Amino acid sequence: MIRRVILGLLVALGVGAHASGSAGPVFVPFFTAADWAITEVDDPTGLAPVAVVQRFEVRPGQCISTPPFHDCERGVERAELGQAIVPRGSGNTHWYRWQVFFPNDFVTAYPVRNRHGQFVDYGTGESAWAFEIGSTGALWFGSQFDDESRYFSVINERDLRGEWHDLIVEAVWSRDKGRLNVWVNGQRRVRYQGATCDRCRIALTYGIARHGVGKFKERYPQKTLPVQAMYYLAAEAYAEDPGWIAAPPPVESEPEDATPEDEVITEAVTESKSEEEGKDGQQEPAEEGSTVAQPIEVDSSGSVPGQKEEASDEVTIVPESESDAASVTVPETIGSSDAASSEQPIQTIEVGAEAESVSEIVEGEEQDSPDSEVETTSVVEPEDTQSALNAVSPRPLPSDTDDRR
Repeated sequence: MIRRVILGLLVALGVGAHASGSAGPVFVPFFTAADWAITEVDDPTGLAPVAVVQRFEVRPGQCISTPPFHDCERGVERAELGQAIVPRGSGNTHWYRWQVFFPNDFVTAYPVRNRHGQFVDYGTGESAWAFEIGSTGALWFGSQFDDESRYFSVINERDLRGEWHDLIVEAVWSRDKGRLNVWVNGQRRVRYQGATCDRCRIALTYGIARHGVGKFKERYPQKTLPVQAMYYLAAEAYAEDPGWIAAPPPVESEPEDATPEDEVITEAVTESKSEEEGKDGQQEPAEEGSTVAQPIEVDSSGSVPGQKEEASDEVTIVPESESDAASVTVPETIGSSDAASSEQPIQTIEVGAEAESVSEIVEGEEQDSPDSEVETTSVVEPEDTQSALNAVSPRPLPSDTDDRR
């Protein structure tokens, strides 16, 4: 019924349809009739990748009302194109793409809310999600289909005007198992999972839609809304992945011929391990039967924090025991390069989060064997061990939380 109403409106008004891509859907004027509202012009920006672009213009009082879209009564003025055929809700993935240019003289008039790209639910006659400029002057992507507040900042105000912006949306329309991802100029700005619609008969519209005209007139009865004009490249919409977003490269597997020098033995050898990581930037698998040191997380640049101190040439292995450590007079010492070739089983230290630290073990050894003359024993100083442990403590990754209003 909605489709017949829109197509009938197009025939009555004598406006044409706009194709978006060779295999994409047809976009038609969406409750827009004025001659000046939607036109094709030579690129006035000099920056578009094509010679001809779409120009949208909205003037005060520019509205059409046809159920279920009562624009004039609801205070909505628009110049928009929308998908001619409304897909039925299926739970499949849909892809959308368009490019938009806000001129330097483009002005907003809050409390009017300017929408520049909407996903309209034909089952309810309301917008499910919209790209909108509100009081902050930034472009936001937010939900409209329920009372939940979901807003994601996609373009800040200082970067909005004077350049073309490429927007890509991946959407799964569902009442409970939906998904939305939005990329702006190649960077993902929105990552959302959950409910995405109510009736889920979603169609894309884009251009200029001014909501809240009545509120503006009540607040400023002596003022008139400005004329707004902006430019687009024709939108595209597909039910299959068109390959706009390149898949990340596969993660390289660990080398199979890792040498004993590259293996993690215990947390007691953190200083030696940190030196290896500073050289090759990766963490090697631990030796069987040992307590693996805590993994090192890389920073946002993908690099591993380096160590300033030199690693020890020898590794001190203390026998594992639940009883008093003072009964051990001389700890067994082996070179780190001979750890894998030793015939004796390697005993390791289990270092608990609160029970004991490496520095306490070393202090116990020094107190119980102060007269030891074994010259081959290498003991890590407590302050060096503590600084080494602090240097390789995990650092949190940058938060992936979207910037919400």
